[in-house]
Amino acid sequence: MSKIVFLSDLHLSPTHGFFWENFRLARDAADAAGAEAVVVNGDLCINGPDSDAEMDFAKAALAKLRTPVLALPGNHDVGDEPPGQDPAQLVNDARLDRWDARFGTDRFALDAGAWRLIGLNAQLFGSGLDREREQWDWLEGRLIASSHRRVALVLHKPLFIEDEEEATATASCITPGPRAALLALLRRHRVGLVISGHLHAERDRVVDGIRHLWLPALAFLGSGDHGGRPAVGAVVVDFAGAEASVMPLAVPPLSPHDLAAIKGHGRYRFLRDMPESPPPAE
Repeated sequence: MSKIVFLSDLHLSPTHGFFWENFRLARDAADAAGAEAVVVNGDLCINGPDSDAEMDFAKAALAKLRTPVLALPGNHDVGDEPPGQDPAQLVNDARLDRWDARFGTDRFALDAGAWRLIGLNAQLFGSGLDREREQWDWLEGRLIASSHRRVALVLHKPLFIEDEEEATATASCITPGPRAALLALLRRHRVGLVISGHLHAERDRVVDGIRHLWLPALAFLGSGDHGGRPAVGAVVVDFAGAEASVMPLAVPPLSPHDLAAIKGHGRYRFLRDMPESPPPAE
């Protein structure tokens, strides 16, 4: 089998259920797609870095999928690498342990059709944690072992916004130092595709020989400040041939939630600060 469903930026919570219906619709559509696996590109939670209950809820929600699931962490799951969106929620060992206790690992290698998918924890790049060096070593080993296949890198954050030379460190993408090292490694091993989420916008383009696919979000529309087209949805990628084929997941219309409106246009800084509004029981 060669088809993989990609879901990204679910933002699930047992106390703040704004986006539950979008997830439920996409979950059922993913199971109906006949794919080999469902890959989740991070941000399963709203307040995962500091909430056992949210991580447990996300794990239980994904367990309802009948299709095998491979989940990667995002900044709303394990915290951000510096400088981060929120200095109070930077990635650390305790937050990584919370993820590991539910999902077992923050990386994977999966063969699909003619390709090998290598999933990484984007939040480690630039973190300075011991696990960052461990992931670099693991990645290089997986790339060396994948010389007979086309390779797609899968992670939460895009490598850059517009071009590889962006010099400002931002929470929107991988920071400049790790990005340069990562791109050099990808080119050395002829990686053909990078699949990311995080920006809640879709985009598909080739930059200097590497195709960069941004995934739509399940939860809410992006701001549009970072390029791409703000979108809610999910995709199916067919890895049967030398070029990956991308198509929208056939899902009923999702609610294009406006994050600023949900947060009262500045009344609340973070969703986690809002009054509780649990999702409906299933």
